[in-house]
Amino acid sequence: MARNRAGAGLGFVGGWSRHVSHGERMPRMPRMQPLARTRRVLWARNGHACRMIVSLASGEEARQAAAERAAIRNGDSDSVVVVTGASRGLGLAFVQQLASRFKGKIVAGCRSPVDAPALNALWQFNPLRLTIEALDVTEEASVQRFAERVREFGNGRVDVLINCAGLLHDQQNGVMPERSLSALDPQIMELNFRVNAVGPALMSKHISPMMVTTRKQGRVFSVIANLSARVGSIGDNGLGGWHSYRMSKAAQNQLTRTASHELGKRGIVVIAMHPGTCDTDLSMPFQRNVKPEKLFAPDFAVTQLLDLIDALEASDNGHFFAYDRTPIVW
Repeated sequence: MARNRAGAGLGFVGGWSRHVSHGERMPRMPRMQPLARTRRVLWARNGHACRMIVSLASGEEARQAAAERAAIRNGDSDSVVVVTGASRGLGLAFVQQLASRFKGKIVAGCRSPVDAPALNALWQFNPLRLTIEALDVTEEASVQRFAERVREFGNGRVDVLINCAGLLHDQQNGVMPERSLSALDPQIMELNFRVNAVGPALMSKHISPMMVTTRKQGRVFSVIANLSARVGSIGDNGLGGWHSYRMSKAAQNQLTRTASHELGKRGIVVIAMHPGTCDTDLSMPFQRNVKPEKLFAPDFAVTQLLDLIDALEASDNGHFFAYDRTPIVW
């Protein structure tokens, strides 16, 4: 508790200030939450008493500041966004929307560029701003080659990395989410981890050196956005099942939190994002019990997620958000 020499406390109630008589105890100030309003505290001395002037930056002011940062990043023709898993689903939707709302360069990574017709059609209209590169996130040699192409195309700069490549099922190869422990297969478990956890880790390892920002550069902070899933939350697991997928996404979430401590010092904000259930190939076999209003089109989901990225504050580093910007428990 803050006190002056005479022992007077200072109270903070409901977002406004009041004088407190000598000896009165002060309630504990509420802890700030991500995306909450900013509180600036100014102190002034008046004789033996102190008074606190609390200036609350309104939610509108915070949104305006975020919008200004987003405008700088999105309007800079030298800025670079990297998207993995870009040949279909949400990855493709990210590239399509970025092509219109983002003025910089886009690097789209996928396993087989020749088998990505929609992505190649988009390149026809944006040959100077978009490049499509081969990428297997499970193989470090492939990630290294991809990173070199990113460095060449972006002149050694990356502003946003969206780790979108993911695995839930592959029916052709017998990969489906498990319903019980008896269905566990070590090879399928390993594949889930290689795609969903090792992949984002390798991408962060090789791309983050190009994302370091300093005030001297005049750039806003860079962002690593890992596409996670609510089922990867340990605290929110009320159903069980899907053992390999849940475990691999939980591991990815730990990567997000751990990397945020290291990279936050270098001007990089690292977050996990849950897109909701989307009408893509990834969720197709599991849509039967999803309410129509909760099954999102890829364009809608990506709009929400890009808006989330644009609204980020530095204090959001290391947090897990749903598509509607509500926090998710780890």
